[in-house]
Amino acid sequence: MTRTRILIVPVALAMLAAVPMSIGYAHADSDKDARRTEQHRVMAAATVDAAGAIAAVKSAGYSAIRELDWDDGAWEIKASDAQGRKVKLRVDATSAAVTRKAS
Repeated sequence: MTRTRILIVPVALAMLAAVPMSIGYAHADSDKDARRTEQHRVMAAATVDAAGAIAAVKSAGYSAIRELDWDDGAWEIKASDAQGRKVKLRVDATSAAVTRKAS
């Protein structure tokens, strides 16, 4: 009987010590889920889709589009300018305004 108590106490203490850690992980997952949900909401509300962003970039005189990403409520596009130099662009998801990002 004494041996059982000796084993139960360390196990119980270890379990109690792990509870705050598991709460922290749950909180981190909750934050990540909230950010992901917000990104999906912003993307769904955007009036400029991926095809519209590409069209805006092409009409602004850029070509050779290599990459398209959604980031913080805007489209980020890697393309080439009229001289053939690689550029990074940002296309506003509501106005389709194309701006050049600093490299």
